[in-house]
Amino acid sequence: MSDAPFLRSAPRSSTAMRADAALRGRSDVAVLADNIIRQRLRIGDPRDPAEVARGLRRLFPEDARRLDAEAAGLPGLPLGGPLPALRPAEALATSAEMERATVAVERDLQALGADHRLQSIAEELRGWTQAILGIIADGRAAAALALDPRARDRVFGARRQLGDYARMARLIGALSLSTGSSYRRLALNLDAVAALLLVLAGETLAGQNLGGARFLPSVPASELQARRDAVLAGLRGLTGVTEEAASGDNWPWGLHALRELLRLLEGSGHLDLRALLDEATLGRAMDELVERAARTDGAGLRALGATADLAVHRLHRLLNLVGDRVQPPSPALTFFLKALQLFLDAFAASRSGYRLLFIGRPPIALYGMNGIGGPDDGTRRLMALVPLRGQLAELADCFLGCDGCADDALCQILLDKVLYDTDRAIDLYTLGSDTDGAGEPEWRAAAYGAVAQAFLSPFIRPNATPPDPRPADCATRSCFPRSPSLTTTLAGIRDTLWEGKLTTGAVQNQAPPAPTQKDVAIMSQELCLQSLSEGRIESLVTTLAPGCLPAGRVAEALQALVQDAISRIDPLALRRAPDCGEADIVPPPPPASSLEPFFRLGKYLPP
Repeated sequence: MSDAPFLRSAPRSSTAMRADAALRGRSDVAVLADNIIRQRLRIGDPRDPAEVARGLRRLFPEDARRLDAEAAGLPGLPLGGPLPALRPAEALATSAEMERATVAVERDLQALGADHRLQSIAEELRGWTQAILGIIADGRAAAALALDPRARDRVFGARRQLGDYARMARLIGALSLSTGSSYRRLALNLDAVAALLLVLAGETLAGQNLGGARFLPSVPASELQARRDAVLAGLRGLTGVTEEAASGDNWPWGLHALRELLRLLEGSGHLDLRALLDEATLGRAMDELVERAARTDGAGLRALGATADLAVHRLHRLLNLVGDRVQPPSPALTFFLKALQLFLDAFAASRSGYRLLFIGRPPIALYGMNGIGGPDDGTRRLMALVPLRGQLAELADCFLGCDGCADDALCQILLDKVLYDTDRAIDLYTLGSDTDGAGEPEWRAAAYGAVAQAFLSPFIRPNATPPDPRPADCATRSCFPRSPSLTTTLAGIRDTLWEGKLTTGAVQNQAPPAPTQKDVAIMSQELCLQSLSEGRIESLVTTLAPGCLPAGRVAEALQALVQDAISRIDPLALRRAPDCGEADIVPPPPPASSLEPFFRLGKYLPP
């Protein structure tokens, strides 16, 4: 507890508070430091050296034993034995494959840069080399630290960027007949690196012996500590400890809200929650969670997953019991409750990313090693989607085998777009956490099943103005001998992504319930994001690709594919243009602007 009283009879000025602090010989910073020492070492008097020593021994037991050994005349460091590893070792096979794939990407980039036919864009390709190699290095470093939530975010960010470069390489290759094979080889190796990043991250999690645990922290321990400090700062403002709360220039909103809050807790019978209004008690409850979350090993995460829900139960009770029942609303109470809610959010949905385990380990070893329950429905669809993606990539790389006319190139570009979207669906399923596979990430992935369906059977409208720029028979071109395999693979991807969500012609007897308006909006928004991305690449295609096929027509065909998919999800989109405009962030009006309508109205009112 701080030296300031829990409640004040009357507000005091900041000058008086500083004078009292000077008389005590303790500044506000010193009091704050004492509180931090109490909470971290779990002691009563931070100025008692014996208590501080005991607290340090509890916090650092290994260092305490080494100091005792040194005091007894024994060596302080253990003799022999390996030092603890800073990060888990990668699997030999995966790390070797990653090294080969990285070297292959470097050689492909060097070959493109040295090609005399591409000397006009040598500087652009040199920029590609620097960017791609930097992304690979960052992704590999992050994959080895996949237990950290920010590192997992970097892994998926690197994978997404590598997928963007691979997709662009395929698009330019389809428009460049003489160098198309070189671009597609670069794209193939970029896909290999992007896939191995997920495998490395999954092996990192598997190496931590997570077992069947489904709990992974959603925020790093450093951010969790900052959220904990914000909760305590809000509590100080509520109880009137801070100078701002006790100054004579402010109304006592915090003290009024505290009084009403205490009356609410007393009247409700939840008297045990009053202890959470004590800074030491609340800090100790949150410190235990922060300390468990700071352990970067599987044992610590398993312990956190088994205790977090029960540990935050009392905090949730306080949040739900108070709500908006304290009137009038108090800024101090609102700040405290919002800070507490932000802290609890770190433990509310912390399962995202556990499916990396099922990507990093072979399917034959999944049962038993990662829990006895087996994969859930969402994980099962992810495991079915991954091999289908490999089959689609194989078919796409040998698709452009006709005479290279404009329609063939457009079909190749659209098929590469479906391959790229399948990778995005895999990412969404990997980051999903709903056991039934019906969470928002899985619904967003279902939107890409509509893209596959739009490629299989496009809504060609010849009388439309302007006419549909897509070829009508991309999936069944007579010059491609493996069209039946391509159709089967695309239908498998569509059915896997639509399973339990949307109806296909193959499963009419087991039609799922119609999606809600919210689900339709989620899928449409995901495709709108892709539509906006497609509209930004036209200038890049014009720069890097020869003008055999106008970049405008390529962009129109890609936009038509996405709009077709949106129409299949939302039938009303056939009658109206989907809302896929760029975001325009509008700041709220200042007080003068917000009062202007009343001023104008007053001018015309009679006196």
